[in-house]
Amino acid sequence: METNDRQKPVTELDGSDVADHRSDKREAAEARELARAKEEGLTFLFDEVPSGDTAIEVAKGVFWVRIPLPWSLDHINVYLFDEGDSWTLVDTGSNGSRGKAAWEAIEASLLAGKPISRIVATHMHPDHLGLAGWLAERFGAHFVITQTEYLLASSLWLGGTESVPEHEVQFLFDNGVDRSFEPMIRSARFDNYRRGVSELPPTYERIEDGSLITMGGRKWRVVVGRGHSPEHACLSCLDEPLFIGGDQILPSITSNVSVHAREPMANPLAHWLTSLDRMRGVPGDPIVLPSHGRVFRGLQNRIDALIGGHVTKLQALHKHCTKPRTPVKTFPALFRRKISGMDFYLALGEAMAHLHLLESLV
Repeated sequence: METNDRQKPVTELDGSDVADHRSDKREAAEARELARAKEEGLTFLFDEVPSGDTAIEVAKGVFWVRIPLPWSLDHINVYLFDEGDSWTLVDTGSNGSRGKAAWEAIEASLLAGKPISRIVATHMHPDHLGLAGWLAERFGAHFVITQTEYLLASSLWLGGTESVPEHEVQFLFDNGVDRSFEPMIRSARFDNYRRGVSELPPTYERIEDGSLITMGGRKWRVVVGRGHSPEHACLSCLDEPLFIGGDQILPSITSNVSVHAREPMANPLAHWLTSLDRMRGVPGDPIVLPSHGRVFRGLQNRIDALIGGHVTKLQALHKHCTKPRTPVKTFPALFRRKISGMDFYLALGEAMAHLHLLESLV
């Protein structure tokens, strides 16, 4: 696998949420986040972020909690809604000992003896529903999700295998991966999704674009986004200016939009940009509750920045492709840093997403 330089070996093949520009240097990442927010006209509402078993009340009866993740994107924001005698939870964290320990601590402190009666998953990635089955069984909770996300999650969970399927291997070679990496690719596992997600609840309540749901004494309308995942549920509050953005609208990073081997001719970036454009219709200037980063205001400015960032990449890619190139060879036009490890697979999928959108415009 190579860009202009050969990449380090890759040991995993699954991919969920990932930013284009992640960093293990937390202080530097925080500084960049604040600087970018100022440039884009965003406002962060809180100086601190929740940690451990602490929570921040972002609106009356709405609590922002962070669950640790075992990746370089090291947290997910989840939100608890006080229903009086119970709680509604939006998103869960990934399956594993760290996430379960975090929830046990939250149960002992914030939940105050009240059960989680309902779990709403924005989409099917492990950090968003990885503990849904475990929590649903623990509390007897009802599970709510869009149908496409539930069915794809079920397919990926049931289809997890130790060996990498042949079509996945061929997908990499077809798109410019050096065949010298074949032994390493074939030795990788293909059950990382299954390991990051507890067995899903056997039943669910379907929501779809336009569905109404009541949480924390407020009515919310489902606004579906596509591209990062097939039927991602955002939630727009009808009673006060609040918007649950999930991974569709993050304050300082851009969620991965990828072509995958299971749908090699897909055009997810077209779906992503169309979805963002539709979300310009969300009224007012709501408090945005994202899945990663800080709670913020400035929804319309952030939508403009997300769309503009991809337009800039498309322009750079178009200029770069003056001659035929494999997707791997387009990395220098799209990414400002060397791509290695797990990021290679996400970068490959994202490069293909940009290429497919350009091809659709010809």
